Amino acid sequence: MGPDLSGSQREQPRFMVGAAIGTGMAAQSATRGGADFLIALSAGRMRCIGEPSVAAMLPLRDSNEFVLSFARSEILPRATVPVYFGAASFDPRLDLRELVERIARAGFAGIANFPTSILIDGQYRAFLERSGVGFGRELELLQVARERGLSTLAYTHTAEEAAEAARQGADIVNIDLGWNVGGVLGAVSHLRVEDAGLMANAIAQQVRAVSRKTRCLVEGGPIVSPRQLEELCQIARVDGYIGGSTIDRVPSESAIEVVTAAFKAIGTLRQKADGLETRYNPRRFPRPLWGHSQAAETARALFNRLTTTDYPVVIAGEAGTGRREIARALHRFGPRQARDMVSLSCANQGAERLKLDLFGCMAGMHPSAVKHRLGWLEIVHSSSLLLDDADEMPPEVQRALLDAVEAGSFWRHGSETPSPLNVRFLAIAHQDLRHLPADRVDPRFAEWLGCFTIVLPPLRERSEDLPSLIDESLRTIGLRRQSEPKSLDPAAFRALAAHHWPGNLRELDSVLEQAVLACSGGVILEQHLPPLGAEIVASARNFSSEKEWILHGLKRNRFRRSQTADFLGISRKTLYNKMRTYGLQSASGPEGE
Repeated sequence: MGPDLSGSQREQPRFMVGAAIGTGMAAQSATRGGADFLIALSAGRMRCIGEPSVAAMLPLRDSNEFVLSFARSEILPRATVPVYFGAASFDPRLDLRELVERIARAGFAGIANFPTSILIDGQYRAFLERSGVGFGRELELLQVARERGLSTLAYTHTAEEAAEAARQGADIVNIDLGWNVGGVLGAVSHLRVEDAGLMANAIAQQVRAVSRKTRCLVEGGPIVSPRQLEELCQIARVDGYIGGSTIDRVPSESAIEVVTAAFKAIGTLRQKADGLETRYNPRRFPRPLWGHSQAAETARALFNRLTTTDYPVVIAGEAGTGRREIARALHRFGPRQARDMVSLSCANQGAERLKLDLFGCMAGMHPSAVKHRLGWLEIVHSSSLLLDDADEMPPEVQRALLDAVEAGSFWRHGSETPSPLNVRFLAIAHQDLRHLPADRVDPRFAEWLGCFTIVLPPLRERSEDLPSLIDESLRTIGLRRQSEPKSLDPAAFRALAAHHWPGNLRELDSVLEQAVLACSGGVILEQHLPPLGAEIVASARNFSSEKEWILHGLKRNRFRRSQTADFLGISRKTLYNKMRTYGLQSASGPEGE
C-alpha cells in the first residue's frame, strides 16, 4: 500500500486536511499552511484559468493527460506531502492497469476518482451505470490502485456510495457535499451547514459500520470558511476536510480583487488620500479590532462610528480580549481627548463606598469625610470615566448614577446645591449588560449605558484573525526591543493556531514575548514557544445561564460527555444530572459517550 494516511493505528487520529489544487504555487502554499496531502485535480486547474470547477466534468480534453501534464511539472517537484492523482475512468477504452502504472511510476502516492459520476444524477447517471462507466468502474480503478500499492481516496455523495467504497477497502472516503458556494464562480446551494453536518454524520456512521479503518473526510457545499467547518464538526464526527475552491479560488478572488481595487483607488482618487488614509489605515484601529473575521469587522465598524461621538459605550468580552485598549482608543479619538481618562473599579465594592467615590461628600456628613471630598464625577468634569466591571456595580448605585445622567447634575452627599454633570461614560463588562437579569443590572441603566456595545469575541472564536494579530504583536515587540521584528515558522504558527487561548490576547502577547526571547535568529521555531498549557475550565460566569454553559461545553466537545465533563471541570455524574435538569439528555455523543 501507499503512505499510511488513514491514521488507523492511532488511538485518537489527528484531524486531516487535504488540498485539491491545480498549480505548483497552490501546492507550496497549502503545504506551508499544514496540508496533510494534496490532490492534483483537473478541476483545480480549471479554476486557475477562470472556469468553475464543474467545467472539469465536460469532455473538453483528455482529463488524465491534462492532470499528468501540470502535476508532474509543477506539483510533484514542489510537494513535501503525499500527492493523490485525480483520475477519470469514463472512457470505456481506457486500460485501468496501464493508467495506474503510469501514475505510480510518475511518483504519485495515491489515486482519487475524479472527475466522478457521483456528481451526476438523473437519467444520465443511470445510463453511465448501465454502460459500465459509472461509479462501479471508479471503484474498480481504486481496486487496481490498491493492488499496485497506492493509497486510495474515494469521492462519494450518498451513504450507499460511501459504504460501498469502504467495503471495497478505500483508505479515505470523501463525503462530497456538492459544488462549493462562495466567490464569483461559486455554485448556488440551499444546503445549510446544520443540514450538511447531519448528512455527513449519518454517512460517516454507515462507513464506520463497514470499516473502522476508513477515514471519513468532507468537502464542498456550504463550507466556505474555517468557522463553517467548525460548526459542521460540532454536529458531524468526521476525520478531516478537503478544500478545493475554498483553498485556491475563493481566497484568490478576494485577495486579487481587493489589492487591485486598492491600487486603482490610489491612482484615481489621489485627491481623497487623506480621507482614505483615515478610513482604511489599520493603525487607526486598536489591535484587538484587527482581523478579517465577521466579529472583528462588526466591532470595527461600530468603533469607527463612535470615535467622534460623546455617547456612552460598553466594551464587552472575556478578560484579556483588549477591552481597556478599546476604551482608551475611544477616549483618545473622541472629543474629550484633551483631558486624561479616569478608571473606576466597580467590582467588590459596597454600594455606599461606590456612591462616595462617584458623587463625593461634604465634610462631616460621613465618618470617612473629615474634609470636603470630591467625587469622580466632579474630578472627571469634561473628560471620560471608565467604569471597570460595570456589570458588578450594585443596582442601587446604577439607579443613582442614571438619575444624575437624566437630570444633568448630581449632589455631593450632604450638599444643598447640585453640581453640573459633564462626563462621557465608557464601561467594560464580561457580557452585554442588556442580556443580564434584572436583579444584577437595572434594565433602564443597561439600556442607557449599553445602547452601544462593542462585543469582543474570545481569541479561540476568531482563529482567522491570528495571523494579523501575531504579526502586529511581533512588530510591537521588535520596536520595544529596538530590533527587526521576527517572523513565525509555519509549524510554530500551527501550534499557536491549535491552542485554546483561555487568556486571549494577553496570553498571546506573553507567549510571543517569551518566544522572541528564546529565539536567537530571525525565525521563531516551534521549539522556541513556551509550553502551551491545558485549556482553562470554561467558567459559568461567562454565560447568561448554567444551561447555556452546559450546552456550550457539549457543542465544543461534539457531545462527548466524558470530554465535556473534563472541559467544564465537573464530574460525569454531575453533568448527567444537569443535562437531565435542563432537558439536554437527548444530546448523545458518538458510540454511547
